[in-house]
Amino acid sequence: MDIFCIRAVSLGVLEKVLISHDGAGPGSGWFLDKIVIKHKEGEEAQEVVFPCNRWLDEYQDDGKTERELTANNDGSSMKTFLKGKSCFPTIIFYTIVFAI
Repeated sequence: MDIFCIRAVSLGVLEKVLISHDGAGPGSGWFLDKIVIKHKEGEEAQEVVFPCNRWLDEYQDDGKTERELTANNDGSSMKTFLKGKSCFPTIIFYTIVFAI
């Protein structure tokens, strides 16, 4: 399992994300579990989960290397929490990838 953390400026409330790769090189496909985006505004932080649970691989699953993911807004994966005065960037993207 690989986890990538990317710091970025605030993009506001996100409802969808588009993720892809160019498929270059042997074994370039990967399995994407989910994308987690954490956003902090003042003392309050919010986490939004974009579930995928699919392959981005031309030889696995449906052969697609691009996915448009929709935020899971049913309350089970979108939560608001307090972080106090911790060092927390404006927005963090966590992508969980399984490469086989």
